Amino acid sequence: MQKFKDIFEGNNSAYGQLILSGETTDKGKAVGKAFIKREPIPDHFWQDHIDGKDPALGVIPINENNECRWGCIDVDQYNLDHMAIMRNIKGLGFPLVTFRSKSGGAHLFLFTKEFISASLMQSKLKAMSDALGFGGSEIFPKQTEILVERGDTGNFLNLPYHGDIEGLRYTFKAGGEAATLEEFYSIYDEWSQTKEEVQSIVVKQKLETNEAFKDGPPCLNTLADEGFGEGSRNNALFNVAVYHKQANPDNWEDKVLEDNSKWMNPPLGFQEVKALMASVGKRGYDKYRCKDQPICGVCNPAKCRTKKFGVGFEEEQMPEMDTLTKINSNPPQWFLNVAGKRIELKTEQLHNPNLFAIAVLDQANIVSPIPKAKDWREIYLKALMNSLEEIEPLESLKHNEQLENLLYDFTIHRSQARKKEDILNKSAWTDEEGFTHFRMDDFFSFAKRNNWEVDKIKTGNLIKQLDSFVDEIRMKLKNQTPRVVKIKAMTKYDVDVTQEKYTETPF
Repeated sequence: MQKFKDIFEGNNSAYGQLILSGETTDKGKAVGKAFIKREPIPDHFWQDHIDGKDPALGVIPINENNECRWGCIDVDQYNLDHMAIMRNIKGLGFPLVTFRSKSGGAHLFLFTKEFISASLMQSKLKAMSDALGFGGSEIFPKQTEILVERGDTGNFLNLPYHGDIEGLRYTFKAGGEAATLEEFYSIYDEWSQTKEEVQSIVVKQKLETNEAFKDGPPCLNTLADEGFGEGSRNNALFNVAVYHKQANPDNWEDKVLEDNSKWMNPPLGFQEVKALMASVGKRGYDKYRCKDQPICGVCNPAKCRTKKFGVGFEEEQMPEMDTLTKINSNPPQWFLNVAGKRIELKTEQLHNPNLFAIAVLDQANIVSPIPKAKDWREIYLKALMNSLEEIEPLESLKHNEQLENLLYDFTIHRSQARKKEDILNKSAWTDEEGFTHFRMDDFFSFAKRNNWEVDKIKTGNLIKQLDSFVDEIRMKLKNQTPRVVKIKAMTKYDVDVTQEKYTETPF
């Protein structure tokens, strides 16, 4: 277990886990809620992971010094030919180790014998990913710098060998058989790189992508892989025709006829195709039908805008955005990768495209276009929220912890009421039975002066949830009967001060 731990060492102050829901996407990827625990990885979690205990362990590759000793290309495609990928990797001379993901995708790891800068790791992995035809795949580490001083942690990747080879997250031996964990250690020893070796990696060639519709909308390429479906062939071929009119203006009609025979099963009749092409040929009618089936079921608007023949490509482009992280504090903190830079956001900045553009300009010197509010939510924000990673805040920053500390200061550190009537002088009074009484307004004013930002109603509700809360009662004080909060008296704790004597050195 120690070698496994050493190989996948990463961020020492946090780790991630994915709680699976039991559901899968249309592509077969497991769905779940991702969260990050802000604490060192418990030692037994490593063995639990290898033993197959859920949830699997996720490690953040980038550490507090913005360095890492492993990185990964996450190929989010399924039913891959892993041996073909390994042959391509070998042919290009890349020191990548291919692993099968649980859903049948591929994780291509680069291991190093020492910590190297996250920027070097990321740049090399991106270059190799493009060369292998997997451009656009997620790269870990996702950041080259994390905002540690603001509570940022980076993003995690679930490790391989969850349940050893029975968990289906394994690497391969030369013949294509699954490698046991012990056999992986030998593979690691052979392929792990020094910093100098990583720096010397040269991307010799770039393989052509396997897109059926080159630089076209992602929906068409997805349907080419999965099948267009008989019930919506007319809409599908209409969008194919719009693509060819842009990509091949000189012979687009011939291309449509070819693709009707190639992709539609069974092909549409000649008269139907002829009428379809007549419609596309009219000015103003040659627009993609993104809201109709089968296109709407596989639509990816944000990615489509990055394609030369996609929808909105000629419009001002949004910077690439991915990996939204939320710290569940009050108020919450949000972190987002924007064009490779880590941005901190408030909730209102994330929700409002105008405020978002200002935040990106302030923090990253990137000019971002301002889409319509509806497009921002539907095209960008919802997609980011679907892969949200959540981080629990420090315990001391939770409202109940802060409220307990304020109550202690209000009832113990301030001058104590000698009699219950002193409550009217904005003091807290403790009776002989061990209960402390005070007016809510007096405590709330004290809390506000000490930077408490929660409103009065929520503050009252939080007090009622504390273990020390007893009741709210009417108390007769002189000629008044105000409502007072009754809690269990807090115990004053003494601070031990070291009595060490220091020797003064004369000048």
